[in-house]
Amino acid sequence: MKKYLFYILIILGQSLFSQESSLIFNKFNLSIFNPAYVGVDGSAINLNTRVQWLGIEDGPMTNYLIIHLPERKNASLGFTVQNDRVFVENKSQVTLDYSYKLQLSNSSYLSLGLKAGGRFFNVDLNNVPRIFSEANQSISAPGNYFSPILGAGISYISKKGFLGVAVPGLLNSTALNKNQDWELTSRDYTYLHISGGIYLNLSDKFSVNPSLIYRSNPRQPDLFNSIIEMDYNDRFSLGSVFTNNSTMALFFKLKSKKGFHIGYGYEFSSASDMQAIKNSTHELMLRVDLKSKKKSEVSKDSEIDNNIETQENE
Repeated sequence: MKKYLFYILIILGQSLFSQESSLIFNKFNLSIFNPAYVGVDGSAINLNTRVQWLGIEDGPMTNYLIIHLPERKNASLGFTVQNDRVFVENKSQVTLDYSYKLQLSNSSYLSLGLKAGGRFFNVDLNNVPRIFSEANQSISAPGNYFSPILGAGISYISKKGFLGVAVPGLLNSTALNKNQDWELTSRDYTYLHISGGIYLNLSDKFSVNPSLIYRSNPRQPDLFNSIIEMDYNDRFSLGSVFTNNSTMALFFKLKSKKGFHIGYGYEFSSASDMQAIKNSTHELMLRVDLKSKKKSEVSKDSEIDNNIETQENE
């Protein structure tokens, strides 16, 4: 029974790592790892739900709530609430994100970011199948524990693309839970997160936007996410995601004139190993832009509307 418990905890840690690293709609979620991306696309509220390995009971599920407030004096503030659930483990994370923009030219700027918050873990072993009705002290060590979060990042943004480097976990903290017979530790390792992409305009309405995400962790294999997105008139986009952990994904995204974004992604395994989990993963994204038009933009739109009305009257 002891051996099975450790196998369960190892599997949980690996599944949560892959879950966080394989977000399909990365463009709207980059501030989760790099606080320097806060406010890059303006103020907004973003909801993201990821259901992994559909059909497997108690499979991994991730929910995000990301809020970016309006920019004030080159500074942007954001909040991120994250919840991961898989089998008997429930992890919640709350962070405050801050970024400051340094203008380099009319079309580019450098952003510096800081992230601070906490991560709360809960391991409920009541759902683990038991052979004996008596409590086993060897599996009662896991429970509730807290881990602080501190991260930093930098990003370069221009009309032609973006590049960011971040260290989301600077504290390298250790959580401890023990009783008279057992001592259980869980460590948050410092890792490197690099992201970048370019914008290729094929015409006035069509563009291709390739991007790449790299994540390094001392206890996990390096992860690469390559994304190719084709966009039409900033209203409709199709894309694909390829990773080096034998997964692929397809997605589409719609955007209304009032700033509502909705997207759906479908991820599946491309591994040939017969023991690999083949169940698909589904991801939903909803974003609402909060940024209102500037007065100059409003007056320009009014002039266009007036010209249209004048031409119709003539």
